Amino acid sequence: MSCFPCMSAHDADLTLRQIVEVCDKAVEFRNSITWEEFRSDWRKQMVGERLFEVLGEAVKRLPDDLRNRHSQLPWKKIAGTRDYIAHGYDSVDYDVIWGVLDVEAGKLKESALVILAKEYPEPPTR
Repeated sequence: MSCFPCMSAHDADLTLRQIVEVCDKAVEFRNSITWEEFRSDWRKQMVGERLFEVLGEAVKRLPDDLRNRHSQLPWKKIAGTRDYIAHGYDSVDYDVIWGVLDVEAGKLKESALVILAKEYPEPPTR
């Protein structure tokens, strides 16, 4: 079941889980296409843009104190790139989008999982 249609600005645990989910979708999408397919198909480019927009918006919804505790991550860069894509739609650099899909989404997923384990550990089952 997908939790990403119900993004919450108030629940960091849920938002981190949504980040993991969207990163999974980004990696799956990337693994389903080649650079040549991505570069030559506007539909695929728009999917890549949308995935990154959702990631950037989710990052913006994380509380400042959580982002400050995990300042090793480029939160501002992620949010800023989201803004660049959303507002500079006529000048998007698809090399950047491809790099996010190819490398950065997997790294962000792993970081979000580490933060989840540290900040929101699962309660033990009885």
